[in-house]
Order: sequence, then C-alpha cells, then structure tokens
Amino acid sequence: MKLNDTTSHPTSRMAYAFVGILALATAACSSVGKKNLPSPEEVMAQQRGPVQRGEYRIMVGDKLHVKFPYHHARDQELPVRPDGQISLDVTGEILAEGMTPLELAEVIKERSQKYLKKPEVVVIVTGIGDRRVYVGGEVNRPGFVVVQEGMTPLQAVMAVGGFKDTAQTKDVLYIARGAGGEYNASRVDLDDVTKNGAPEIVRLTGNDIVFVPKTRIANAGVFVKQYIRDILPVESRAGATAPIPIP
Repeated sequence: MKLNDTTSHPTSRMAYAFVGILALATAACSSVGKKNLPSPEEVMAQQRGPVQRGEYRIMVGDKLHVKFPYHHARDQELPVRPDGQISLDVTGEILAEGMTPLELAEVIKERSQKYLKKPEVVVIVTGIGDRRVYVGGEVNRPGFVVVQEGMTPLQAVMAVGGFKDTAQTKDVLYIARGAGGEYNASRVDLDDVTKNGAPEIVRLTGNDIVFVPKTRIANAGVFVKQYIRDILPVESRAGATAPIPIP
C-alpha cells in the first residue's frame, strides 16, 4: 500500500500509521494471547545487528550531497523528507531511508542513465537528522520524542506527559525496526518499573515505537502487522517490503 507523496504535507507515512494505532486502543482485546513475543533483549539485538564499518543507513532528516563527478550541473544537496524519500532532477522520487550511501548511489546511477551518458554518482551524508521515537496509546500527549542517549520507554512516556489513568502499563508494546528493515515487537512491564523500581532493559533508538494500550492486546503479532506494515510499508534496502517476524 503506497501512500500519497508528502512533499507538500508535513505528516509522514509513520504519522499515518499511528492514526490507525490510536484507533486500535478502543478495540484492543482484554485477554493476553497464548503466544509469547520475543524478550526485549532479543528485539534490541535484532535491531542493532552486527555493526560493520561503512554500513551507516540513511534516515529521515539526514542531509545528503549527491554528486555527479562528470556532470557537476546535476549535483544536488537535499534533506531526506519525512516520508523517507528524496527527489532528484534526473531520477524523480527515490526512497532513500534505510539504504547505505553506496546503495543509494547505485540506484541513482541506474535511474539516471536514461538522461546522462555513463553517469557516476557519489552520495555523501553531510548532516545527521534527529532520531525520534513515537509514543502512542494511553498517554497524555501522543507524538514524537527526540531520542536522548540511553532513553528508556518510561522516560519517553514521561516526555509526552505520562500515562493516562486508563493505561495498561503491564503490557506496553516496544516495537523496533530491525537491522534488515523489519519490525520486531516485545512487551515491557512498566508497571513493575513504576511500582517496584525494576530496572529498565530497553534503550530506545530512532524509529522505535512505544505503544501503551488501554486493555491488554490479545495478539500483538496481528496488531503490528495491521498497524505498522499495512499502513506504514517497511521498505528494505532495495525498496521491497520486508516481513515482520512475530512468533
């Protein structure tokens, strides 16, 4: 499902997804499903993946300098828009989010061959955008929060005004985008944190989601599938839709 271009509209595709998430809060089931989700530690490990030199992946808000060494008139400096895309004179729209600079350069090179003779392309990340998480559900001011180093789910909830009285704090969903582009979900018990002082394991990074339900969500796998993948397409490095592995 492709959403309309958001060049002239500030709302990103992620924001559209969370409209559906907020609507689900009133329809969540009152019993916990039998299948267990991965532990928060497993989700964090899947998210980070093996870190290798040169594998920085472009994110929304990053500033790019796209250079054509043999066609300098085509050089452009531009940001990655909230919908994850960039627009170049010789290629049109390209989904840049999630690619490495080298991967993006290859896509630009391939698409620009229609207009340029034997193009060469270099993509340089000249600025890093803010890394944001979305906090939704039964919180006082659902919305985006800029991630600070070491930020936990509870800190993110406090940054949007804290829990509503109707919040189900024992079964908060922590949803993270994996190293391969897929989304992974886990439950975190923030009731234990607030009442008993239990330490928080999760440390948030950009693109994470913290969703506080009104009642317990019976099937978190279906929740993530319907309100993350189907409304917010998860684009992989080459632009193909990536799966969401939920046990």
